[in-house]
Amino acid sequence: MQIVERKPRSFIIDGIEDRQVRSRNFAGEEKKDPVTGRTVNSAGRRNFILRLSEEVAEDLKDHGCEVKYTQVRNPNDVAEPYVSVNISYYVKPVEACIISNGVMTSLDEAHIGKLDGVDIKNMAIELEFGKEKTHLNGVKYIPIYAQQIWVEVVPSYFAEKYAYLNTPTADLQPPFNVN
Repeated sequence: MQIVERKPRSFIIDGIEDRQVRSRNFAGEEKKDPVTGRTVNSAGRRNFILRLSEEVAEDLKDHGCEVKYTQVRNPNDVAEPYVSVNISYYVKPVEACIISNGVMTSLDEAHIGKLDGVDIKNMAIELEFGKEKTHLNGVKYIPIYAQQIWVEVVPSYFAEKYAYLNTPTADLQPPFNVN
């Protein structure tokens, strides 16, 4: 993972792997804590957690971003830096694309939820700083919003085996007998 471009209010991160994208809620579904039953994500609120390398975390902190750290449960564990990334279509639509077997497909607001269930091979994202806000406890923070999301998925066995069917010159007959 590395920051490949910096702009005054945004930056682009490339080289994001599946294990670094946590608590996915691209669909914006309401989620409740299984133990307490308390709502932890309101319906319509699209977001995910992005685990960061130490270098990227330091760079984001220098720009005023609120970087948090995972809780250490065992003495051998190391706290990892992360940020919460919001996805909003209210002001400026997010440009999202999914790439599978060399085929790129744009995802609109109704279909971005597909990213909740894919295995990410590589992800590049443009993140933009929002306007300063205040938590309920009075602490000020700067939210981060995704402006562009490009996801290359890990192809499945069948997607790789039958990828030739997506080419315009392919014979559209299935490779097996359907009778």
